[in-house]
Amino acid sequence: MLYSKNGSIPKPETDGTEGWIEVPDAPECPAGKEVVWWYPPGWVIRDPKPEGNWSWSQSEERWVEYTVQEIQTVDISVLESVQLDAISSSDIGVL
Repeated sequence: MLYSKNGSIPKPETDGTEGWIEVPDAPECPAGKEVVWWYPPGWVIRDPKPEGNWSWSQSEERWVEYTVQEIQTVDISVLESVQLDAISSSDIGVL
């Protein structure tokens, strides 16, 4: 028997604090699958993550492909800086 606290990945023993619950051992894993802990529902047997941009949907219990937006590169112009020795209130409008 394993123990979990607040949905944590099950462990063979607790740390002695309150709140731990007994959970079943992980089920046997069929060939080509993997077993992972999701709380709730508990142990899930699923296909391994496909190559590319995939995320596990716990609510749908399946891999969902997501898109990554390309970031456009932009040329940045460097502005010439001017060093001022002193500034007065009349200079603020110029800045």
